[in-house]
Amino acid sequence: MMRTMVRLLAVLTVAAASLLSPVTTSTPVQQAEAADLRLFDPGNIISDAVFFDGLAMDAAAIQAFLGSKAPSTCPNPALDSSPCLRDYRMNTTNRAADNLCAGYQGAANESAAVVIAKVSVSCRVNPRVLLVLLQKEMGFITSSNPTDKMYVRAAGYGCPDNGTGTCDPSYEGLQNQLYRSAWQYQRYAASPASYSYRAGRTNIIGYYPAVQDRYGDNRNNVRCGTSQVYIQNQATAGLYNYTPYRPNQAALNASNGGYGTGDSCSSYGNRNFWNYFTDWFGSTHSAGAGAIMIRHNELGGAGGRLGAATTGFHCGLRDNGCFQHYTHGSIYWSPATGARAVESHVRAKWASDGWELGPLGYPTSELNCGLVRSGCFQEFQRGSMYSSPGSGTLWVRGIIRAHWASMGWELGWLGYPTTDELCGTRGGGCVSHFQNGSIWFHPSTGAHAINSTLMGKWRQLGYEAGAVGYPTSGVTCELKGHGCFANFQGGSLYYSPATGTQFVKGAIGGLWRATGAENGWLGYPTTDELCALRGGGCVSHFQNGSIWYSPATGVHVINRTLMGKWHQLGYESGAVGYPTSSVVCELTAHGCAANFQGGSLYYSPATGTQFVKGAIRDLWTVAGRETGWMGYPTSDETCGLRGGGCFSHFQGASIYYSPASGVNHVSGPIKDAWAASGWEAGGWGYPTGNPASSGSNVTQRFQGGTATWHTATGTVSFG
Repeated sequence: MMRTMVRLLAVLTVAAASLLSPVTTSTPVQQAEAADLRLFDPGNIISDAVFFDGLAMDAAAIQAFLGSKAPSTCPNPALDSSPCLRDYRMNTTNRAADNLCAGYQGAANESAAVVIAKVSVSCRVNPRVLLVLLQKEMGFITSSNPTDKMYVRAAGYGCPDNGTGTCDPSYEGLQNQLYRSAWQYQRYAASPASYSYRAGRTNIIGYYPAVQDRYGDNRNNVRCGTSQVYIQNQATAGLYNYTPYRPNQAALNASNGGYGTGDSCSSYGNRNFWNYFTDWFGSTHSAGAGAIMIRHNELGGAGGRLGAATTGFHCGLRDNGCFQHYTHGSIYWSPATGARAVESHVRAKWASDGWELGPLGYPTSELNCGLVRSGCFQEFQRGSMYSSPGSGTLWVRGIIRAHWASMGWELGWLGYPTTDELCGTRGGGCVSHFQNGSIWFHPSTGAHAINSTLMGKWRQLGYEAGAVGYPTSGVTCELKGHGCFANFQGGSLYYSPATGTQFVKGAIGGLWRATGAENGWLGYPTTDELCALRGGGCVSHFQNGSIWYSPATGVHVINRTLMGKWHQLGYESGAVGYPTSSVVCELTAHGCAANFQGGSLYYSPATGTQFVKGAIRDLWTVAGRETGWMGYPTSDETCGLRGGGCFSHFQGASIYYSPASGVNHVSGPIKDAWAASGWEAGGWGYPTGNPASSGSNVTQRFQGGTATWHTATGTVSFG
């Protein structure tokens, strides 16, 4: 297109040939994000905030960008008059300021990056726009062998359509081309009514330049057609005034990364502008650099707490974000979060976790200090960073963060975090450790806090991967005797200063709670649940007793009074076996009793704890057990007597058994006389019947005869 002075001030109706076909040497590399032409909006190609952001990149950032795009085959700048743009240097001239641009202070041996930066600041046009303009016009940025003509026609300003012929010498050269192009975009904005395409209204825009035949018919214009486009902003209007065509669907559907050829009605200038900008810098609608500059100034600029800039503005980050680094920190911006300073230890930690690409995302607040114990915090999109001299700088997020907040943040008993959130625990769980405990989360159990007191035992048991599993409640520490507890998937952990931390679970834990848990007579557990006992049994010991379980007998509680005797008899592995009932201690004379697989244990203060079983126990039961005339047992059942016999002594009698004589009791004078005769080993042998009244006397049959107690004389005869 002839961009002469006259036609620049009039309606631009002819497109430059370089804007109507793809630049085949310009496939972008190191893309900020892959441009998706389905998102191309012909009425809003680029926002005003982005287009007119003259501070978006400084010279150093531009130079780094040119270096990243330069091919490896660039000519030697010392030997070639047309080096790659990254290596190009020129003597620039002064430009006077006017109402559109602030002028240009010329200098010797300026790099292309410096020229671009100075033009951008002067005319308040984004340097990214100028870089894209150079690429779409000439393929300049990625060219491996730029020509002198490319430097003459760099932005296509004031040059003929066909790429040949002489450009207006007033605008030749890289500095002139860039300055006049940027100046022209400001002119479009200053005098919008002087140009065909205007913001805020519907405009008729063709797909392809009209070609007139000798009869004056616009055959191509008729053939390719026009469209109605509502232009939303001045920057987009300026692009159409500079390149007055929109891409048709064939151009938008073109392959080769969106830079391919469409059909005979395709034009590519504005398509390629959007494509290159998006591929190289991210969104065409970010105003981040300007917001960062404003925030830096609000914080005192170079003399403020952040200090001077150490990098240029860098955009094209995730979610169209931008940043700039300073001596003492950084400012990050995204459309969703605004411009926020990140400083000191928080910045270092955030950097180590991947900046905005890490687990926290962008900052949503700035550093806030003055917390308890000299702490600080800063909020981010997906969490918070907390620090104190005693805990370091760590982050919390999500459900764990919310639970910590409900407990009073750092003012609660947990204190400050001492680790980041650690995920990947069993079943998709996460944990954050704090100064005085931890918060654990699992999707099926929620988030719960566990204190350091319980954590030691839980660690021994394998944390969430062990039998205990995840917590299903938080820790509670207002129990009797300064105790604490928490419930878990597999049971409960209980602590007291006197007993330490122990694990109870299942049926044993259920029975313990039924007795009143730590408030009941058993008190706190003194061991974990111990299993692998005979027959698949388990036991938990408590301060005043134990609870035993086996599949065959169920779960039962035994007090310490009975436990001593049971221990002597071999616990569940001895003749007594497992309990089949829990201990009962409301018996006469303050006695206690419990039934077992092999018999019963009975206790009274007067008799101690004794074991009775089998036929002897049955006969004692008939007599009323401890409430009957025999009273409590005073010995265990003792066997191994002559003929396979056994006996148990009771307070009021003795019961003897042998296979030959059966089970019978003896008492009083007859028992004494039998004892004097040598018990079952003497001539009397075993009793074969129980005592019976005979007139005024009492008789009892034995294997060797009958004993008679003569009550009148108190003597016993045998015969």
